[in-house]
Amino acid sequence: MKHTFKLTYELDTTVGCAVAAYLDCEHYKFLHSKYSPEWEVLDTRGLSIQVRQTWVHSGRRVAQIYWCEYKPPATFLNYEMKSDPWWMPGVHHIMKTRTRLEYTPVADGQRTKSELTVELDMPIWLYPARHLIEKKLCQLKREKDDEDMEMIKRREKIFGRGNIKSYLADHQFMLYKDQFVKHFGPAAEGKPIAAPAPAG
Repeated sequence: MKHTFKLTYELDTTVGCAVAAYLDCEHYKFLHSKYSPEWEVLDTRGLSIQVRQTWVHSGRRVAQIYWCEYKPPATFLNYEMKSDPWWMPGVHHIMKTRTRLEYTPVADGQRTKSELTVELDMPIWLYPARHLIEKKLCQLKREKDDEDMEMIKRREKIFGRGNIKSYLADHQFMLYKDQFVKHFGPAAEGKPIAAPAPAG
């Protein structure tokens, strides 16, 4: 059976900074180590990467492999999630999960709307627990965003609000950096930028 829900709220930062935080893969190892101490890229295809990620639940480590796709300028998809190793009992054997995260500017562009859409496909016997699962996933999303915002605010004190020039530096390691620079670089340099096409 299918259960779909959305989690929508505003982030006190620009879309460029929100996207940069998502693509700044260096911060996963350090900023989110409480929840996810391991994050490794296994494969790539176009603007998609296959990731092996370890999560810590109640003191027990579990791992999953999934595909993460970037749809510029500000949409991210996660899908094809499976347990790792494959024989390890886990939720992905009984439930299929697909997520879509979209960032869009709010009002004057100084804040960002974060909208996460989650699609769960689960057996009928698990369906009564759908709201509990939804609550746990929403809690995890908010906690991760809180950590991201702490990082963004620290950078804001150094570089200024909405300033992403530090992410454009050659030494800054980011996922899909060419695409990020293409879509957000001109605005960071004060140049006019065409409105992005809607993500499909």
